[in-house]
Amino acid sequence: MAGTRSSIGRSGADARRGAEHELLAHTAEVKLRVRGPDFPALAAEAGRALAALELGGEPPPATGGAREIVLRAGDLGALLVDWLNELIYLAETERWVATEFTPQPGGALELRMRARGATVDTAPSRVKAATHHGLDVRATAGGVEAEVVFDV
Repeated sequence: MAGTRSSIGRSGADARRGAEHELLAHTAEVKLRVRGPDFPALAAEAGRALAALELGGEPPPATGGAREIVLRAGDLGALLVDWLNELIYLAETERWVATEFTPQPGGALELRMRARGATVDTAPSRVKAATHHGLDVRATAGGVEAEVVFDV
């Protein structure tokens, strides 16, 4: 709840000068929970969710050729965050929103994805970044599940 006062405080000498601070609830985050039978499928689904979030609903059909995006990281959580931030970067700098994803074979901590997308008139600005805050990637009986928080 943006603007909702949660606490007011005064500290030490500043309290004598009338200084104070407020801690405010802030809704500048969206948490995504995503599942897939394996990590590449999970990353593809996270990309589709990001496109819907950035464009405010169902994305337009993909046009043009596919791009191959290759990323490596030290762990699956970092790989997921890097993947989503790469898609955000492409949307902001090239006005290209990836909407269709085809995982390609890659190494254990490598993501290779063929992506097709749509060019938009203005760069989406709903999502600023994927973050490591609250990041969780875990194996499940059905494959892999992750939670990642977006700054919006």
